[in-house]
Amino acid sequence: MISFSSPQWWIPAIVVLAIAALLVGWAAKRGRLTGRTRLLTMGCKLFALSLLALCLIEPVWSGTHPKPHSNLFVLLADNSRSLTAELGDAGDESASGHKSLSEKIAAELAPRNGEDHWLDRLGQDFELHAFAYDRRLQHLDMPTDLKWDGPSSALKSALQDVSRRFAGRPNGGIMLLSDGNATDVSAAELASALSEIDDLPPVYPVVFPEGGGKPDVLITTLSVSETPFEDAPVTVQCDAEFRGLTDLPADTDLLAECRLLNADGESVAVERQPVDRSSDVLAFRLQFRPVEVGVAFYRTIVSVRDVSGDNEEPLDELTQINNSRIVQIQRGSTPKRILYLSGRPNWEFKFLRRSLEDDQNVDLMAMIRVAKREAKFDFRGRDGQSSNSLFRGFKSDADEETERFDDPVLVRINTKTPDELRGGFPQNKDELFQFDALILDDIEASFFTTAQLTLIEKFVSERGGGFLMLGGTESFLTGDYDRTPIADVLPVYLDRAEFPTENESVTLDLTREGWLQPWVRLRSTESEERTRLSTMPGFRTINPSQGIKPGASVLSTVSDQNGAVWPALVTQQYGRGRAGAVMVGDLWRWQLRNIEDHPDDLSRAWRQMLRWVVADVPQRVDVQTLPAPDVAPEAVRIRVRVTDKEFSPLDNVRVEIAVRDADSPPREMAEASESADADDEGEIEVAKAEGSDDDRSVEAEPETLPALTLTAEASLEEAGVYTAVFVPQEPGAWTLTASALTSDSETLEADEAGVLFDPEVDEFRQSGLNRELLEQLAERTGGEVVEAERLDEFVSELQNRPAPVMTTWTMPLWDQPYVFLVVLGCLLGEWGLRRTKGLP
Repeated sequence: MISFSSPQWWIPAIVVLAIAALLVGWAAKRGRLTGRTRLLTMGCKLFALSLLALCLIEPVWSGTHPKPHSNLFVLLADNSRSLTAELGDAGDESASGHKSLSEKIAAELAPRNGEDHWLDRLGQDFELHAFAYDRRLQHLDMPTDLKWDGPSSALKSALQDVSRRFAGRPNGGIMLLSDGNATDVSAAELASALSEIDDLPPVYPVVFPEGGGKPDVLITTLSVSETPFEDAPVTVQCDAEFRGLTDLPADTDLLAECRLLNADGESVAVERQPVDRSSDVLAFRLQFRPVEVGVAFYRTIVSVRDVSGDNEEPLDELTQINNSRIVQIQRGSTPKRILYLSGRPNWEFKFLRRSLEDDQNVDLMAMIRVAKREAKFDFRGRDGQSSNSLFRGFKSDADEETERFDDPVLVRINTKTPDELRGGFPQNKDELFQFDALILDDIEASFFTTAQLTLIEKFVSERGGGFLMLGGTESFLTGDYDRTPIADVLPVYLDRAEFPTENESVTLDLTREGWLQPWVRLRSTESEERTRLSTMPGFRTINPSQGIKPGASVLSTVSDQNGAVWPALVTQQYGRGRAGAVMVGDLWRWQLRNIEDHPDDLSRAWRQMLRWVVADVPQRVDVQTLPAPDVAPEAVRIRVRVTDKEFSPLDNVRVEIAVRDADSPPREMAEASESADADDEGEIEVAKAEGSDDDRSVEAEPETLPALTLTAEASLEEAGVYTAVFVPQEPGAWTLTASALTSDSETLEADEAGVLFDPEVDEFRQSGLNRELLEQLAERTGGEVVEAERLDEFVSELQNRPAPVMTTWTMPLWDQPYVFLVVLGCLLGEWGLRRTKGLP
């Protein structure tokens, strides 16, 4: 910008210039020069006189630039491990040997021998602050102190911390050295994330050239499903993504392997599949039967080998860190208790009990009625009286509560204590709610009192227990359960349905919903399951019902030779629990028919059904873990629900949570001797841990002190709920054990949960440069993306960019040497023109 220091000289300067112009014109008119030469000489004189007149008002050239050391400038560098991945070279970088982004950044920050460094220039113009970030923001004494060993890239949190740290101070900008792969924000979420940050200065991301790089294999999704399936109750679904395989030679044959390792590094399951290069994703399904109880952690590893040649060679990948992930599996630490009540000794109980003899997860207590209500002595009383006359008159109990002479005879099997349920079927919640499930087999409704029928309904709806009614001559409608509270629990309506023809057998088949339930099937493939169903015997005892309640699922049916179909297995959710109805009353025929080919089929079916019944039954102390991003990105909110013996919310309880470092499985693969090769591609191997069904004893390990003990506080929103927050300091796995001490000094049975903090899952989800996020970040903050090769030029241009604190510079034009040189040049030019024409 041009300004004038002596504007009062404008009029004199104009007057002097006008007089000079008149004199020049008068002199030229009288001279002997004509035409074009005269005009050129006049122009030179007038231009020189104009510059001299302009100097009278003292013109000054002025501008602004950032005031030195008055503005901040932040150097923010990503310190995470993802920058160490070899991304390939581009252009001249191949000559330097720098393949990873961390090496390129280190080379750019390194001192230059005998050359000016852009960092030095930046420090001269600004107050330079250097920071590194991974999980948290860290100050750097020297920009070259980067180690690139952080487990995550919390870019959003780093920008927030920088903005807060220098709030109210002039910040000229942030130079960002990163690959743009943030673990706490995506490109789609960037706009809303930046709106939460106040006073964010312009961000200048520096991008480095990258080449094609190497192929990469990574685990994208990992899920665990626990089912009552007998052979493999735990299924791990692993989806692996393959990147960059199209750059490999066309004749390359690849074989992918997914392996599951336990805490000791032993392989428990493995699956191999050929890699289809036309597809980017390959799904693995690992099934195994864990021996451990409680919380356990396993590591899933996906590897790819080149099998094109005679020798199999591992695929040279970009990084192998994203090939591995930890998965958490939780198995019940205490057996589930089931109360079985039968109206008579039968074959069904024999095979059901036999199926659970070696099952440590289910504890079956049985009550078998061996005699109905038959009078031993007949002391007749008045009409309508059923109590024993010998006991009448000794106490004021009601007639129906007086000792009866026709009480049924019950045999108790597998009780915890000799006195457990000595008085018969439970009469109150304390007695019944200690069980996890209830099975009624061929017992009529009149066996129970009205209070007991209501108690059973509350056992399912309030306590969340499992309920199963087995078919028989005194079950369902024939047992007069209609218009009782149990009729509400059952998934079928107890209506009048047509019975199958007497002595005619019916055949069993699965419905579409039944095929989708692993606990209903006994074979691993559909063809094998259909073969099993076709060889099953016919059944002759059926409790027919055509009315299925809304929300109930029919999993299997039976049909006769005429094509009539009746439901055989029906389930539904009821309140907090679940209920099932087995409408067939002679499943024992199955065992008698299949002894030779598959002697264990009926036992497996019973075990899987009973495990389904007791699955997800709540305990008095129940632990849940939820993310707590309001505290920290890695924080976990521990939620403990505590109930009394009637499973009502329990307040005034001291809840402590012991946090122990779990034995996380190693990242390395198992030894070569443990990894047997599959004979066929796609074969699935299930390696069982040591110990069989007959020998499941596990040597007790010494008790270890908890690394941390948290005291949970009562929730203000929900009764009986206590919460605490756990923030992992390092990546790993932890076991949480919650114990509760009531106001009556009663210690409730503890419950366990697991916490897994594996930030590298998100850190290595995307490899390479995320240019989209960096460009959006620069655009939305008013910065720009800077190519690494023009860093020196960019730092020099910062002097011409606006900053919070600016200073003004001025340069007088009138006393500059080139002004007088121009005046002298014009006068000499005019004299030269005159001389060419022979004039003095």
